[in-house]
Amino acid sequence: MANSKLKRFEMLVELAQDELDKAQETFLAVRQQLESSEEQLDSLQDYHANHLSKIHNDKEITMAQLQTTQAFIDNVNKAILSQKEQMAQLTQVLEKAQETWVEKRARHQSLKNIYLKLKRDERVRLDKQEQKMLDELASQQFVHSNSSK
Repeated sequence: MANSKLKRFEMLVELAQDELDKAQETFLAVRQQLESSEEQLDSLQDYHANHLSKIHNDKEITMAQLQTTQAFIDNVNKAILSQKEQMAQLTQVLEKAQETWVEKRARHQSLKNIYLKLKRDERVRLDKQEQKMLDELASQQFVHSNSSK
């Protein structure tokens, strides 16, 4: 009976490990998305700064060129705002993924600790049982050797 309980807990530990692995994969994937999104934001901001600098440094810009460039910069600003919104959403998803991973890790560790304790207890029980059998055998041999004399 103790062996079946041990097997059930071993299976629970394995399932918890699978859940932990999936939670970790999700966390890492979302973190990668967020890092990529940050890189895109940096690129957009650099692009924006370069075009603003170009406007300020160009002394012979026509009104039509200025309007075209300003419209382009407005579009880049919209893209920057959109990227920041996406990053805010990804940050929330990342926080949730991290919470889930921490919960799964704690659950796995708890189940693993219970399993290891059950395994130790079973080993102690078997060792005691074996020792008891050896003691009984030694006692029977002693009685048998004394009765045959």
